[in-house]
Amino acid sequence: MAFNMRMIVFGWLLAIGTFDPVVVAAEGRTLTLPPAPTVTADRSGQAAQPMTVVRMRGKDMCGSRCPEWIMAQGPITPDTPERFRRQFAAMGREKLPVVIDSEGGDLDAALAIGRMIRALGLTTVVGRAQMQGCTPSDTACSAGRPPRLPYHGFVMPEGKCSGACLFILAGGVERAGYWITAAQLSAPETFTTRRASGDAAALIGVYLADMGISPGLIPRIRRSTQPLDRADMLHFGLSTGRQRVEDITGSSICVGSSTAANCLALAEAKPLPPVAAKPRARRQAAPRPARLIVWGAIDEM
Repeated sequence: MAFNMRMIVFGWLLAIGTFDPVVVAAEGRTLTLPPAPTVTADRSGQAAQPMTVVRMRGKDMCGSRCPEWIMAQGPITPDTPERFRRQFAAMGREKLPVVIDSEGGDLDAALAIGRMIRALGLTTVVGRAQMQGCTPSDTACSAGRPPRLPYHGFVMPEGKCSGACLFILAGGVERAGYWITAAQLSAPETFTTRRASGDAAALIGVYLADMGISPGLIPRIRRSTQPLDRADMLHFGLSTGRQRVEDITGSSICVGSSTAANCLALAEAKPLPPVAAKPRARRQAAPRPARLIVWGAIDEM
Protein backbone atom coordinates (compact mmCIF):
# COMPACT_ATOMS: atom_id res chain seq x y z
CA MET A 1 0.00 0.00 0.00
CA ALA A 2 2.85 2.41 0.91
CA PHE A 3 4.60 1.52 -2.35
CA ASN A 4 1.45 2.25 -4.34
CA MET A 5 1.01 5.60 -2.61
CA ARG A 6 4.61 6.57 -3.41
CA MET A 7 4.06 5.62 -7.04
CA ILE A 8 0.90 7.79 -7.20
CA VAL A 9 2.77 10.77 -5.75
CA PHE A 10 5.69 10.17 -8.09
CA GLY A 11 3.30 10.08 -11.05
CA TRP A 12 1.77 13.39 -10.00
CA LEU A 13 5.16 15.04 -9.58
CA LEU A 14 6.14 13.93 -13.04
CA ALA A 15 2.81 15.19 -14.41
CA ILE A 16 3.27 18.68 -12.98
CA GLY A 17 6.93 18.81 -13.97
CA THR A 18 8.26 19.09 -10.41
CA PHE A 19 10.29 16.55 -8.49
CA ASP A 20 11.55 17.64 -5.08
CA PRO A 21 13.24 14.80 -3.15
CA VAL A 22 12.80 16.71 0.11
CA VAL A 23 9.05 16.95 -0.37
CA VAL A 24 8.75 13.27 -1.28
CA ALA A 25 10.91 12.10 1.63
CA ALA A 26 9.12 14.26 4.17
CA GLU A 27 5.53 13.96 2.95
CA GLY A 28 5.47 10.91 0.73
CA ARG A 29 3.52 8.89 3.30
CA THR A 30 1.29 11.40 5.09
CA LEU A 31 0.68 13.91 2.28
CA THR A 32 -0.44 16.53 4.80
CA LEU A 33 -0.30 20.25 4.19
CA PRO A 34 -0.33 23.12 6.68
CA PRO A 35 -3.43 25.31 6.89
CA ALA A 36 -3.87 27.52 3.87
CA PRO A 37 -2.68 31.12 4.39
CA THR A 38 -4.12 34.25 2.87
CA VAL A 39 -4.29 33.76 -0.87
CA THR A 40 -4.33 35.61 -4.14
CA ALA A 41 -6.69 35.08 -7.03
CA ASP A 42 -5.87 32.99 -10.06
CA ARG A 43 -5.65 34.55 -13.51
CA SER A 44 -9.31 34.15 -14.31
CA GLY A 45 -9.80 37.92 -14.01
CA GLN A 46 -12.76 37.66 -11.63
CA ALA A 47 -13.65 40.50 -9.31
CA ALA A 48 -13.13 39.82 -5.61
CA GLN A 49 -16.81 39.44 -4.66
CA PRO A 50 -17.91 37.32 -1.73
CA MET A 51 -19.13 33.82 -2.44
CA THR A 52 -22.58 33.03 -1.09
CA VAL A 53 -22.42 30.03 1.26
CA VAL A 54 -25.78 29.27 2.88
CA ARG A 55 -27.96 26.37 3.93
CA MET A 56 -30.90 25.49 1.68
CA ARG A 57 -33.97 23.27 1.93
CA GLY A 58 -36.27 21.91 -0.75
CA LYS A 59 -39.98 22.13 -0.08
CA ASP A 60 -41.83 20.68 -3.07
CA MET A 61 -43.84 17.51 -2.37
CA CYS A 62 -41.57 16.22 0.39
CA GLY A 63 -43.86 16.61 3.38
CA SER A 64 -42.31 17.13 6.79
CA ARG A 65 -38.93 15.66 5.75
CA CYS A 66 -37.20 17.52 2.93
CA PRO A 67 -33.69 17.50 1.45
CA GLU A 68 -31.20 20.06 2.69
CA TRP A 69 -27.80 21.07 1.34
CA ILE A 70 -25.09 23.73 1.53
CA MET A 71 -25.18 26.08 -1.45
CA ALA A 72 -21.92 27.75 -2.56
CA GLN A 73 -22.37 30.16 -5.43
CA GLY A 74 -20.03 32.82 -6.86
CA PRO A 75 -16.29 33.55 -7.00
CA ILE A 76 -13.93 31.92 -4.49
CA THR A 77 -12.30 34.68 -2.42
CA PRO A 78 -9.89 34.67 0.55
CA ASP A 79 -12.75 34.82 3.07
CA THR A 80 -14.67 31.91 1.52
CA PRO A 81 -13.12 29.19 3.76
CA GLU A 82 -14.38 31.04 6.84
CA ARG A 83 -17.90 31.11 5.39
CA PHE A 84 -17.72 27.34 4.95
CA ARG A 85 -16.39 26.89 8.49
CA ARG A 86 -19.40 28.73 9.93
CA GLN A 87 -21.83 26.58 7.97
CA PHE A 88 -20.03 23.35 8.87
CA ALA A 89 -19.93 24.32 12.56
CA ALA A 90 -23.69 24.94 12.51
CA MET A 91 -24.24 21.69 10.59
CA GLY A 92 -22.83 19.59 13.44
CA ARG A 93 -22.94 15.87 12.69
CA GLU A 94 -25.31 16.19 9.77
CA LYS A 95 -24.06 15.12 6.35
CA LEU A 96 -25.26 17.78 3.95
CA PRO A 97 -24.02 17.76 0.34
CA VAL A 98 -22.26 20.85 -0.99
CA VAL A 99 -23.76 22.25 -4.20
CA ILE A 100 -21.28 24.49 -6.02
CA ASP A 101 -21.65 26.90 -8.93
CA SER A 102 -18.53 28.95 -9.55
CA GLU A 103 -16.08 30.01 -12.24
CA GLY A 104 -13.12 29.74 -9.86
CA GLY A 105 -11.03 32.19 -7.89
CA ASP A 106 -8.43 31.87 -5.14
CA LEU A 107 -6.36 28.72 -5.35
CA ASP A 108 -5.38 28.25 -1.71
CA ALA A 109 -8.90 29.04 -0.53
CA ALA A 110 -10.26 26.33 -2.82
CA LEU A 111 -7.72 23.79 -1.55
CA ALA A 112 -8.59 24.61 2.06
CA ILE A 113 -12.32 24.19 1.39
CA GLY A 114 -11.76 20.91 -0.44
CA ARG A 115 -9.80 19.50 2.51
CA MET A 116 -12.57 20.53 4.94
CA ILE A 117 -15.15 18.78 2.78
CA ARG A 118 -13.05 15.61 2.57
CA ALA A 119 -12.42 15.59 6.33
CA LEU A 120 -16.19 15.73 6.94
CA GLY A 121 -16.90 13.02 4.36
CA LEU A 122 -19.35 15.14 2.35
CA THR A 123 -20.64 14.87 -1.21
CA THR A 124 -20.02 17.63 -3.75
CA VAL A 125 -22.46 18.48 -6.54
CA VAL A 126 -22.31 20.90 -9.46
CA GLY A 127 -25.63 22.71 -9.86
CA ARG A 128 -27.28 26.12 -9.89
CA ALA A 129 -29.54 26.90 -6.95
CA GLN A 130 -32.85 28.70 -7.48
CA MET A 131 -34.29 30.32 -4.38
CA GLN A 132 -37.93 30.86 -3.58
CA GLY A 133 -38.96 33.67 -1.29
CA CYS A 134 -36.25 35.17 0.90
CA THR A 135 -32.74 35.39 -0.62
CA PRO A 136 -29.36 36.25 0.96
CA SER A 137 -29.31 39.55 -0.92
CA ASP A 138 -32.62 40.58 0.66
CA THR A 139 -31.48 42.30 3.85
CA ALA A 140 -35.05 42.63 5.09
CA CYS A 141 -35.24 38.87 5.73
CA SER A 142 -31.59 37.78 5.82
CA ALA A 143 -30.06 40.25 8.28
CA GLY A 144 -28.99 38.37 11.41
CA ARG A 145 -30.24 35.06 10.01
CA PRO A 146 -28.69 32.11 11.91
CA PRO A 147 -26.62 29.71 9.76
CA ARG A 148 -28.89 26.74 10.58
CA LEU A 149 -32.00 28.48 9.26
CA PRO A 150 -32.26 27.37 5.62
CA TYR A 151 -33.36 29.30 2.59
CA HIS A 152 -35.85 27.50 0.35
CA GLY A 153 -35.61 26.49 -3.28
CA PHE A 154 -34.31 23.82 -5.61
CA VAL A 155 -31.24 23.01 -7.74
CA MET A 156 -31.03 23.24 -11.52
CA PRO A 157 -28.53 21.03 -13.39
CA GLU A 158 -27.19 23.97 -15.44
CA GLY A 159 -24.34 24.65 -13.04
CA LYS A 160 -20.77 25.56 -13.87
CA CYS A 161 -17.49 24.76 -12.17
CA SER A 162 -14.24 25.96 -13.67
CA GLY A 163 -10.75 26.86 -12.49
CA ALA A 164 -10.25 26.54 -8.74
CA CYS A 165 -13.88 25.43 -8.34
CA LEU A 166 -12.87 22.01 -9.66
CA PHE A 167 -10.55 21.62 -6.68
CA ILE A 168 -13.53 22.09 -4.34
CA LEU A 169 -15.45 19.51 -6.37
CA ALA A 170 -12.51 17.11 -6.01
CA GLY A 171 -12.79 17.34 -2.21
CA GLY A 172 -16.05 15.39 -2.09
CA VAL A 173 -16.05 11.74 -1.09
CA GLU A 174 -18.68 11.37 -3.82
CA ARG A 175 -18.59 13.87 -6.67
CA ALA A 176 -21.57 14.56 -8.92
CA GLY A 177 -20.05 16.47 -11.82
CA TYR A 178 -20.91 14.31 -14.79
CA TRP A 179 -23.71 16.57 -16.08
CA ILE A 180 -21.71 19.77 -15.72
CA THR A 181 -22.31 22.41 -18.39
CA ALA A 182 -18.89 24.10 -18.18
CA ALA A 183 -15.63 22.73 -16.77
CA GLN A 184 -12.61 24.73 -17.85
CA LEU A 185 -9.30 24.08 -16.07
CA SER A 186 -6.09 25.89 -16.95
CA ALA A 187 -2.58 24.50 -16.52
CA PRO A 188 -1.19 24.59 -12.96
CA GLU A 189 1.30 27.31 -13.91
CA THR A 190 -1.55 29.81 -14.37
CA PHE A 191 -2.38 29.73 -10.64
CA THR A 192 -0.57 31.65 -7.91
CA THR A 193 -0.09 31.01 -4.20
CA ARG A 194 1.21 32.87 -1.16
CA ARG A 195 2.83 29.83 0.35
CA ALA A 196 6.51 30.17 1.08
CA SER A 197 7.45 27.85 -1.77
CA GLY A 198 5.44 29.85 -4.29
CA ASP A 199 5.00 26.65 -6.31
CA ALA A 200 1.31 26.46 -7.13
CA ALA A 201 1.82 23.54 -9.50
CA ALA A 202 3.33 21.41 -6.73
CA LEU A 203 0.48 22.26 -4.36
CA ILE A 204 -2.09 21.31 -6.97
CA GLY A 205 -0.31 18.03 -7.71
CA VAL A 206 -0.13 16.96 -4.06
CA TYR A 207 -3.74 18.00 -3.44
CA LEU A 208 -5.17 16.11 -6.41
CA ALA A 209 -3.15 13.04 -5.46
CA ASP A 210 -4.65 13.22 -1.95
CA MET A 211 -8.13 13.46 -3.42
CA GLY A 212 -7.61 10.39 -5.65
CA ILE A 213 -7.76 12.27 -8.96
CA SER A 214 -5.95 10.63 -11.88
CA PRO A 215 -2.46 12.00 -12.65
CA GLY A 216 -3.45 12.07 -16.31
CA LEU A 217 -5.55 15.18 -15.71
CA ILE A 218 -2.60 17.59 -15.90
CA PRO A 219 -1.24 16.26 -19.24
CA ARG A 220 -4.80 16.47 -20.60
CA ILE A 221 -5.27 20.16 -19.78
CA ARG A 222 -1.78 20.97 -21.01
CA ARG A 223 -2.43 19.16 -24.26
CA SER A 224 -5.76 20.83 -24.99
CA THR A 225 -7.46 24.05 -23.91
CA GLN A 226 -10.90 22.56 -24.62
CA PRO A 227 -13.24 22.30 -21.60
CA LEU A 228 -13.43 18.96 -19.83
CA ASP A 229 -16.35 16.96 -21.19
CA ARG A 230 -18.41 14.30 -19.42
CA ALA A 231 -16.06 11.52 -20.42
CA ASP A 232 -13.11 13.50 -19.00
CA MET A 233 -14.93 14.17 -15.72
CA LEU A 234 -15.60 10.47 -15.29
CA HIS A 235 -12.23 9.24 -16.57
CA PHE A 236 -10.08 11.46 -14.36
CA GLY A 237 -12.24 10.98 -11.26
CA LEU A 238 -13.70 14.49 -10.97
CA SER A 239 -17.06 12.73 -11.08
CA THR A 240 -17.55 9.44 -9.26
CA GLY A 241 -20.61 8.47 -11.28
CA ARG A 242 -23.47 9.70 -13.42
CA GLN A 243 -25.62 11.01 -10.60
CA ARG A 244 -27.86 13.97 -11.37
CA VAL A 245 -28.50 16.86 -9.02
CA GLU A 246 -32.04 15.61 -8.34
CA ASP A 247 -30.56 12.32 -7.11
CA ILE A 248 -28.99 14.27 -4.25
CA THR A 249 -31.21 17.34 -3.72
CA GLY A 250 -34.57 16.35 -5.24
CA SER A 251 -37.69 15.84 -3.11
CA SER A 252 -38.04 12.24 -4.34
CA ILE A 253 -35.07 11.13 -2.18
CA CYS A 254 -37.18 11.85 0.92
CA VAL A 255 -40.16 9.70 -0.08
CA GLY A 256 -40.60 6.17 1.19
CA SER A 257 -39.24 4.19 4.11
CA SER A 258 -35.59 4.55 3.12
CA THR A 259 -34.62 8.21 2.79
CA ALA A 260 -31.30 9.93 2.15
CA ALA A 261 -29.11 11.18 5.00
CA ASN A 262 -29.77 14.81 4.07
CA CYS A 263 -33.56 14.41 4.40
CA LEU A 264 -34.31 16.32 7.59
CA ALA A 265 -37.45 17.15 9.51
CA LEU A 266 -38.10 20.72 10.52
CA ALA A 267 -37.94 21.31 14.24
CA GLU A 268 -41.42 21.63 15.67
CA ALA A 269 -42.20 25.20 16.57
CA LYS A 270 -42.96 25.58 20.29
CA PRO A 271 -46.19 27.49 20.88
CA LEU A 272 -45.89 30.69 22.84
CA PRO A 273 -47.24 30.49 26.41
CA PRO A 274 -50.67 32.09 26.78
CA VAL A 275 -50.63 35.56 28.22
CA ALA A 276 -53.27 36.16 30.89
CA ALA A 277 -55.08 39.41 30.27
CA LYS A 278 -55.26 41.55 33.41
CA PRO A 279 -58.61 43.22 33.99
CA ARG A 280 -58.29 46.95 33.66
CA ALA A 281 -59.31 48.88 36.74
CA ARG A 282 -62.37 51.01 36.19
CA ARG A 283 -62.51 54.58 37.48
CA GLN A 284 -65.35 55.36 39.78
CA ALA A 285 -67.50 58.17 38.48
CA ALA A 286 -67.88 61.18 40.77
CA PRO A 287 -71.31 61.33 42.39
CA ARG A 288 -73.70 63.75 40.79
CA PRO A 289 -76.22 65.80 42.70
CA ALA A 290 -79.81 64.59 42.47
CA ARG A 291 -82.07 66.69 40.34
CA LEU A 292 -85.84 67.16 40.52
CA ILE A 293 -87.43 68.09 37.27
CA VAL A 294 -90.39 70.44 37.72
CA TRP A 295 -92.44 71.68 34.84
CA GLY A 296 -90.63 74.70 33.53
CA ALA A 297 -87.65 74.50 35.92
CA ILE A 298 -84.95 72.21 37.37
CA ASP A 299 -84.33 72.23 41.12
CA GLU A 300 -81.13 70.79 42.61
CA MET A 301 -81.68 68.66 45.67
